[in-house]
Amino acid sequence: MAIHKIEKMICSPFSKGIFWVFISQELKSEPWLMERSWAVDFDSVTETGWDVERTKEAIRFKLMLPAGQEASLRYDQGSGTLSYLLDAELVLTQVSHPQTKRNWLVVKKQLPRPGDVRVFGLGENTPPMNKAGQTIVMWNMAPLMYKMGTTPLYQSYPVVIYQYVDGPAFGLVFDNPCYSVFKFSEDGKRMSYYVRDMELNYFILLGPTLPEVMEQLTSLTGRPAPLPKWSLGYQQSRWSYAPSERVREIAASFRDRDIPCDAIYLDIDYMDHYKSFTWGEGFEDYRELIDDLHARGFKVITIVNPGLKVEHGYKPYKNGLSKGIFIVNKDGGYVTRSVWPGQCHFPDFLDPSVQKWWGEMISEFVKPGVDGISCDMNEPTTFDLRRTLPCDAIQKLSGTEKFSHEKVHNLYGMLMTRATYEGLLKVTRLPFILTRSAYLGNQRYSATWTGDNYSSWEHLRASIPMILNLGLSGQPVSGPDIGGYYGGPTPELYERWILQGALFPFSRTHSRRNTKDQEPWSFGEQVENSARKAIKLRYQMLPYFYSLLYGANQNGQLIMRPVFYHAPTESALNPEFYETEFLIGPHLLLAPLMDTAPTRMFYLPPGVWYSWWNGNKIEGDRVFQTNASEDGNLPLFVRENAIVPLYPEPPSFIPDCSLKALEIMVPLTGEAQGEVVEYFDRESLLAYDVVFTLQGNHIRGKITQKTKGRVPSEYHPPEILKILVNHSIQNVEFISAAREFSVQPEPGRKSWTLVTVNDAALSLEFSLVIS
Repeated sequence: MAIHKIEKMICSPFSKGIFWVFISQELKSEPWLMERSWAVDFDSVTETGWDVERTKEAIRFKLMLPAGQEASLRYDQGSGTLSYLLDAELVLTQVSHPQTKRNWLVVKKQLPRPGDVRVFGLGENTPPMNKAGQTIVMWNMAPLMYKMGTTPLYQSYPVVIYQYVDGPAFGLVFDNPCYSVFKFSEDGKRMSYYVRDMELNYFILLGPTLPEVMEQLTSLTGRPAPLPKWSLGYQQSRWSYAPSERVREIAASFRDRDIPCDAIYLDIDYMDHYKSFTWGEGFEDYRELIDDLHARGFKVITIVNPGLKVEHGYKPYKNGLSKGIFIVNKDGGYVTRSVWPGQCHFPDFLDPSVQKWWGEMISEFVKPGVDGISCDMNEPTTFDLRRTLPCDAIQKLSGTEKFSHEKVHNLYGMLMTRATYEGLLKVTRLPFILTRSAYLGNQRYSATWTGDNYSSWEHLRASIPMILNLGLSGQPVSGPDIGGYYGGPTPELYERWILQGALFPFSRTHSRRNTKDQEPWSFGEQVENSARKAIKLRYQMLPYFYSLLYGANQNGQLIMRPVFYHAPTESALNPEFYETEFLIGPHLLLAPLMDTAPTRMFYLPPGVWYSWWNGNKIEGDRVFQTNASEDGNLPLFVRENAIVPLYPEPPSFIPDCSLKALEIMVPLTGEAQGEVVEYFDRESLLAYDVVFTLQGNHIRGKITQKTKGRVPSEYHPPEILKILVNHSIQNVEFISAAREFSVQPEPGRKSWTLVTVNDAALSLEFSLVIS
């Protein structure tokens, strides 16, 4: 890396589309954050394509972006400003030299470019989604019954995404895990960043489109981990389902009522007096319970907390003492704070040897068949007045390298998650972890949820913008507690929540103890029917969700995307629409009903769209009103030339193998290309490249199988392939060996046809003859 020292800054191209700046009070020393990060891999630096020009007045770094624009970063010696120019237009500038005083470092930015801009990202924060005019704090905490405007929350993603109306997008990433504050002007064009530290890595993401910003962000902080396909299914949780017979009752009810579900959570009441890595009263038969749930197609996810009880007969505590794994106070004694089991010590996850120790504990604990881990209370949260560990507690990196807890506080949850991930990797190729607390780059290890929300219409409406901003901060798999954690939803509220929540990237109902039952059937027949319909739709769409997850793993593109993601029009950047509707990948748009009214106004982005339910064609870039009689209270639309893989019949759960049949929905007006992923992990892939082309009265189709690595033998091509197209089909002509097939009109979708090919044996090439 070519280092360029300027005043209190060091700057350099980091990679294509990313520029690195390091700020320190004293550049002569060896700062701990320079070329070190828990979120960024400095070994991945490449300066290919960058040019550097030096004059007496300035240093200029230039890069040609993929679409042909010239990006340049210019440092002016006289004014001390660092500016970003796109095609010679000034879009972002750093105001004067960074300030470092009184244990605070301050960076100020402004946007000189004319036009309206929105400010997104900043991780887990409540609406409004646009952070212009807001103050956001990064300091992982667990607030009680958080409200709109509460800051900080459980997770810290110091990522700022700017999107101009009908203009460019670009971003800033501030990689420091200490206490920090963002302040934005009312118009979003001035930002001040304050961090309680004397050094900082930050990065400029050059864009200039939102998909390119996301690719740059995730190339910087890491791509999402591969997840098991079942983890994209619907999940059910409560504090707590206990004893074990109650868990069995819940599982049986899902199957008896024909409501798909893949996972049931065991919250802290499965433990012996809330002690992690134990099984307690009412769960003495935990091995038989796990076997029973597996026999019904359920996965078992257990909660684990970091605080280990100070109890000499408690094996994890005794073992931890012998290995010196706990955080100490400034006097050298172990930090002791009260949590669920009582007085606890806390593992020092900053220390790699502690991470390894924790991973070994996890891999041993899950051996009876536990399928996933939920990491909770890992902000870390305690029950004392300050609600977390003391800032002057000491954490050890390695050897004699030590830091105050304040300096690394926001890392705690992510490092616990990473240790858990590494432990699960010893027993499974595809770990599943859910974490409440996280930091920049957490997507490499786990999914997240938005914490202890409330059963209110306000929190329902907060779900979409919170998930979207987490996605725009690099975390693509997240969701709320459907129905709310505190309180109890009315039937109308739960119905609206499950209808949209069934199509969130992470879909789970979860509720607190001492609240009413909150299963999908707990609110009467009408709500149960709506929940069944929505969850079955999710299961029909699981191949599409899974293919999107693979896309996120490969190039950082989001599963759930804001309506302005591909076309930042003025209407798309209206909060009336971007806070209440969303894209699922590039091809589907959901505009859920947000209150008890039977209709709503919504915006369709540019292009041709089709109603999911009746196949009617709609021209986009306009505002519409829903028709409840046509959309069944779930307004869903598919974009032209989409490739949408589906299960023809939604299963009750996702097995650890391929299903027999696959359906591909293709609303074709020209050419459609896509990738359907059947299985992937860190080394292996089974997928199909799909191309459909409309040529006169023929639709040319080609499906090509591709594999990589060692795919488990249980995964294989479908025996039956169904193709759903928006044309009347008369015949099928196979280019290679003939196949048995049938052609039928699609009920409910006028002029659509369902073609069924038996013994598909992909790869496959054919022509659909239009009648």
